[in-house]
Amino acid sequence: MEKRLSYIVVGAFVIVLALSLFSFLYWLAKYGEESVAHNYYHTYFTESVSGLSKESAVKYRGVEVGRVKQISINKKNSEEVEILLGIEAGTPIKVDTYASLDTQGITGLKYIELKGGSRDSALLLSAQNKLPTIKSKKSVMASLFDNSEVITKKINTVLDKIGKVLSDENVKNFTQISANLSSTTAYIDQNKQRIGKMFEQISELKTNIESNMKVITKDVTRFSNNTHEFVGYTKVFEEKLIPSFDKLGSMSDRAGAASDATKEFFVDMKKELKRGEFNFADIVEQNLQVINETVLSLRDLSQKLDATVSELKDSPSDLLYKSSKKIPGPGEKK
Repeated sequence: MEKRLSYIVVGAFVIVLALSLFSFLYWLAKYGEESVAHNYYHTYFTESVSGLSKESAVKYRGVEVGRVKQISINKKNSEEVEILLGIEAGTPIKVDTYASLDTQGITGLKYIELKGGSRDSALLLSAQNKLPTIKSKKSVMASLFDNSEVITKKINTVLDKIGKVLSDENVKNFTQISANLSSTTAYIDQNKQRIGKMFEQISELKTNIESNMKVITKDVTRFSNNTHEFVGYTKVFEEKLIPSFDKLGSMSDRAGAASDATKEFFVDMKKELKRGEFNFADIVEQNLQVINETVLSLRDLSQKLDATVSELKDSPSDLLYKSSKKIPGPGEKK
């Protein structure tokens, strides 16, 4: 009987101790955090919040700064989920801070991650006694699921193109190309000495072409210089030949004038004979000066023609290359 009583006492003591311990832990979990001041914010998600529950963690750049206090459907917009966040006072929540859902490990449990918030941005404060609202963005997984249809279509398109590229016909073509490349490589390997000689001959041909180009350049330069010399000789020929022709022209004019004077003399003589007034002495006396000038002009013309013909006969090249020095007149300097 005494042993049974001792067991009852020990059991009751253990039960009371366990209840006390659980009560203390519950108090510590429920009211221990209340000693830390919190600020409350609203945020709204249009994606599913499956895996998120009350007291889920709220992290800011990976640091836990609060807890999820309430989750409900937005009464004003049924497409949104309204979440109340309790965040430790002093946490710098800025106007450009945003919330997104993230998954913790492989368990599938979710928490809220706060991101953004540049250093120069203003703090997010309440307005008109309303809780401030933190903007939200879709998570990476939600974005993938939303665009899954587009991504699937693009993947199917890529797979179709890959299938066309790897069709039986193209595979045969690739095999043929590979065989051709293999045979070409084998041919090059077998004839590498001949190919090397061919490149050497090409190099020699290039050298010969360069040397010949130098010779051609010299010949062209020489031809250009000879052309300039020929042009100079032409100018000299022009300078010498034209005055000679002018000189012959003047001599011809003088001879023509003498011929005209002689003709006029005989015409006058004929008129005198017809009138019967011919007096040879008077006629000679009147036209003696003209006769003398005519004779002198004819003699001068004959001498100059003889001299010109002799020069051309003895040395025809002097007409082009012989330089004649101008004789300075009285009072001119040499």
